[in-house]
Amino acid sequence: MTPIELATRRRVTGLSSGEFAKLFVTLERKVDGESAHWDASDVESWEIVGPPVTAEEHLNETFAAANEFVATLARRLYRTVMPGGGVAPEEGTAITAFPDDLTFWSAQPDFGGIPHALWNIAALQAAEWIRKETGVVCELHAREPLV
Repeated sequence: MTPIELATRRRVTGLSSGEFAKLFVTLERKVDGESAHWDASDVESWEIVGPPVTAEEHLNETFAAANEFVATLARRLYRTVMPGGGVAPEEGTAITAFPDDLTFWSAQPDFGGIPHALWNIAALQAAEWIRKETGVVCELHAREPLV
């Protein structure tokens, strides 16, 4: 994976270098038998010089997992908001978005370790599908931060 490919793929996920490093370490706890302990500065340096060979396969798996998570969650949010039976939701229906990881994990403990940005991207995707299908604009409503 080239540095530009890594940087581009990370940016497409909507994650900062720090958020991507957290996700990588959450999903890939071990790399070649050793604990993964990378952070934002590692990701930033890989975007300049390229990732180490030992991490490349794991990076691809992390990107795939992030994309799958967003797609699955967007479908789930879409089904939650759409009342079914061909009926459109009410104008101004809100989908919750989160301002930070701590607030997200507090509200959605099953997603602990997953960056809030992935939820927000899924929420935005679900809102866009609803708008295209029904013409109804759903709003993203940011939950108040815990701190």
